[in-house]
Amino acid sequence: MKRKTTLKLAAALIATTMIATPFAATYASPGEREHKGEYMRGEHGEYGEHGKYGKGGMFHGEGRARAVPLTIDEARTLVDAMLLKMGEPNLKTGDAKASEQAGKIDVVLLNVSGDVVEVLKFDEKTGRMDRGSRHDLRKLIGKPNKDKAARFDRKFTADQMTLLANAMVIRFGNGELKLGDITETPRGTYTATVTNQAGDIVREMELSSVTGRPIS
Repeated sequence: MKRKTTLKLAAALIATTMIATPFAATYASPGEREHKGEYMRGEHGEYGEHGKYGKGGMFHGEGRARAVPLTIDEARTLVDAMLLKMGEPNLKTGDAKASEQAGKIDVVLLNVSGDVVEVLKFDEKTGRMDRGSRHDLRKLIGKPNKDKAARFDRKFTADQMTLLANAMVIRFGNGELKLGDITETPRGTYTATVTNQAGDIVREMELSSVTGRPIS
């Protein structure tokens, strides 16, 4: 076989390997490029708009409609999980309700005194926070987690891990999946099952209690 042909085949194999990302990695690395702050991205872009697969990411960004529209409770869960990952002690989730704007959900963001500081708007069809809300949130919080090493010193509780896992399934399950059982392992990690709406297990993943993310 000629050298040029061999190199082409090798390049094709490498490209195929890179594209074939496991399901767990889908949960671990969505939306890496849109925002620089961890409050929008998690460690690897959890709340960003663009992913490592180009504009819109693996999930086609905000243009991808969910099979089932986002609910009010799910929108609130997403904000609760976001604030937990941020580790921001001065903000908390307030009321969540249907917006006056059709197809939108409003989630109120409060300070420690209970005053309204922002209203975050989600799109029911895509399940994503609106671009304007993300921009306002970034201005409100600034650049969090300046001591990046500190994120590896924390350890989430069982309830917190359930919240984070539930938010991941809401965020990327397209409305078709839900969180099943989540249990702590002897080595301090957590195993979580992901099921369809009928309760059949479709995936099982191991989560770090330090980062709250799947262990690859």
